[in-house]
Amino acid sequence: MTAVDVRENIPRAGDLRRRVRAKRPRQSLMATLSLLLERALYLGILGGLVSEVVRDGLRRTGEGGAADTSSGTPVIQLTSAVLAVLCAVLLARALLAFGPLYVGAPARTWLLSTPVDRGRLLVGHFALAVTLGTVASAVIGMALLLVAGLTVPLAPWLALWAAIGAAETCGCVLAQAGLRSPRGLQRVLGAAAYALAAVAVTVPVVRPGDLLTGLERIGTAPYTAGAAVLLAAAVITARAARRSLDAVTRGAVSSGVELATATRVSVLSLDFTFFWSIVLERRARAIARVRSAPIRGSRSAALVRADLARVLRMRTGLFIWAALISVPYAAHVVGLTDFLPALHLVTAFLAVDRLAGGLRIISRAPSIRRALGGSDRSLTLAHLVVPAAGAVVWSSLTAALTPGISALTAAISAVGAGLVTYRMATRPPMDYGGSLVDFGVFGPTPVGLILQLARGPALLAVLALVQIALAT
Repeated sequence: MTAVDVRENIPRAGDLRRRVRAKRPRQSLMATLSLLLERALYLGILGGLVSEVVRDGLRRTGEGGAADTSSGTPVIQLTSAVLAVLCAVLLARALLAFGPLYVGAPARTWLLSTPVDRGRLLVGHFALAVTLGTVASAVIGMALLLVAGLTVPLAPWLALWAAIGAAETCGCVLAQAGLRSPRGLQRVLGAAAYALAAVAVTVPVVRPGDLLTGLERIGTAPYTAGAAVLLAAAVITARAARRSLDAVTRGAVSSGVELATATRVSVLSLDFTFFWSIVLERRARAIARVRSAPIRGSRSAALVRADLARVLRMRTGLFIWAALISVPYAAHVVGLTDFLPALHLVTAFLAVDRLAGGLRIISRAPSIRRALGGSDRSLTLAHLVVPAAGAVVWSSLTAALTPGISALTAAISAVGAGLVTYRMATRPPMDYGGSLVDFGVFGPTPVGLILQLARGPALLAVLALVQIALAT
């Protein structure tokens, strides 16, 4: 028997990458530059609008509107700082949910099954994931700087947050490679997110002193030193993550395929039911098992109890419902009294929508309705009980805790939140076959698609204007 050395015939990662790129349709340099310029223009316009809105809100807050305006700035600063850390934790959870290394089907099926250097093959995906994490973390730091109004050196501050994002992404890559347990890390990050959300809720109630003044007094040198230390830690973590790419398997890069595909389809189709269905399935898999219990009573009572059991088992929605109770009070503390009724209505809708999962499932699944039996109206009314009760309880609690909320405002918010939630949950599937109307300004406009997307948000906007009109 003759031994054959197959290592000479193994293609390199660069050769495989060039072969894959050769089959793609090539675009000219001018087309690529025009596309990049168009996207940069859109991002610049959107960033300018967001910056103007934030600055206008800070100006209105600084001008007053509440009796205790002196305590508004410390509350805003500390709350925004806690929320920024919470966003960093949620960014890590999102990275773990998507991978963060994600490889398409051709590379996952063919390239990763060959004896190729996987580290060099995945280095481009690794660089993209690190770039996205770095940019997202820098955006969080910039948002904290704008909302809190801190006077700190901009370059070291952004470098510090960028290093945090890079190190966070590289740590998630290490977890994906199998050096750490992603499920255990997700649980730790979930507990940290719950704790930070609880702290953010208690800050407007406790009203602590000016705890962040030290950040503005320490000068540029400490920020530069801190950014340098974090950048060094990010580089070390990136080197370790780069070495771990050789141990990445096809199963590891396939962990977030379903979620990434659902996200792409939902964004392109403007229908996020695909995304939330995958999220619900992943949550059910994480629970793994439940304790079965008989549900007694009449048909309607059994449906209501089953919906209530679903809410209690999915504790994240219930926690968000409870955490949003502090938002109107926090708005009153910082001085946003002019927009408090409209903010109360929008927050009530966000809280009630977290309890309407059963209503969405029933409305979008004809097979489940046929299996349960009865009329569609009876099933819808039974699954409206829990969101309606949540709207009444939420509005009553916020009206009792917040001085600027009247009984009329609370009643309109309770009814309006229930109606908007009903319209959003019972929205029929998207119909993309409508005609285009050319108004002469924006070009051909899909009026039917816009009307479908406006089902729910339009009613919410009208009720918010009614709230503001009644308050003035």
